[in-house]
Amino acid sequence: MTKKTYLNNLLGAFSTTLSSRIEQSIAEVGLRSHNAAAALVSILNHPDDSILVLQRALNLTHSGAVRLIDGLASDGLVERRRNEQDGRSVVLRLTPEGMDCARAVLAAREAITEEISNQLTAEQALALSSTLEGLLAAMTHSYESARRNCRFCHEGVCRPRGCPVEQAVKT
Repeated sequence: MTKKTYLNNLLGAFSTTLSSRIEQSIAEVGLRSHNAAAALVSILNHPDDSILVLQRALNLTHSGAVRLIDGLASDGLVERRRNEQDGRSVVLRLTPEGMDCARAVLAAREAITEEISNQLTAEQALALSSTLEGLLAAMTHSYESARRNCRFCHEGVCRPRGCPVEQAVKT
């Protein structure tokens, strides 16, 4: 076994464990599904996007995205509004309850990632941040992949620093 094979195995185990723990934490918020949580965070980060934009960000079929939004609207978390620039199209906005739920999803994710980052020294944290910036940029190939990569991000944290995912799309 090579060192790279070992690294790949560690990376796979770490990402699987982290993803599972985040999913479990988000599930405790009590939403309909993982996609519902991603939709709320996406709409929080990008109010006034269309269902089509959300569909692509979450990699759903159009009918799947419409059903998801119908459910979130019936739960009182999302509302449809007429697009002010194009009265024929509809945009999505969170209700106050939807904003609370989206923030709860972000807090659930943050609690898990903070447990891990608290295990790092300042030097390790700096090195990992730099490594993750490069990896995320390399994994971002389009606007849609950027939105998909950041569907659970608190985008207000990265934007002031220059989000590596958004920067990758701009170059």
